[in-house]
Amino acid sequence: MPKIPRSSSPRRTPPYPISNGAPPTSLRSSSGAWSPRDDEMLINARAQGLNWAPIQQQHFPTKTPNACRKRHERLMERRSAEDWDGGKLEKLAMEYMNMRKDMWSMLAAKVGEKWQVIESKCMEKGLKNLQSAGRNASRREKMSLASVMDDCGAGEIEKSVTSSAAMEDSGIAKSDMDDDGEPEFRHGSQESASPEDQKTTDTPEHP
Repeated sequence: MPKIPRSSSPRRTPPYPISNGAPPTSLRSSSGAWSPRDDEMLINARAQGLNWAPIQQQHFPTKTPNACRKRHERLMERRSAEDWDGGKLEKLAMEYMNMRKDMWSMLAAKVGEKWQVIESKCMEKGLKNLQSAGRNASRREKMSLASVMDDCGAGEIEKSVTSSAAMEDSGIAKSDMDDDGEPEFRHGSQESASPEDQKTTDTPEHP
């Protein structure tokens, strides 16, 4: 019996697109690396006076304005560091060698050491270590000064209280003190008469 050919049914379209394994074509994420072309475009855009928001909108839509700003700062720092590898570094070295004794002698006089020792020690420790040590020393000095001030204040109060108690025990009132803080003895009926007064008093009057 001959086979009856089947009619081909129409192919149904799937409800969603079939992936062919290729990555979707989208813009580069904000965390992507900066290419040399991006760096050049960023520097030129900033040189034209554009702010970070317009730069991001016009040239780097997948990045943030803050990312553009940070990248530009790093590029400028790198360029500045590269410039110091040339003539600036040589000029700095020459001027330093000419002035190093005068520069370090001022600091050495404060510390009481030779300037060569001060120079070597500063170079050895570095700026960050010196800044940290200086802040710690300043903090300790302030705390020590505050402690001394507290002790002096307590001593003055104790001295005043002790002086007042001694005056009360001796029977000398504060009102009996003169301007210099010395006891002022008042002369009244107990004051002895002078020799002339005694002579006049003892001599009887003749009628």
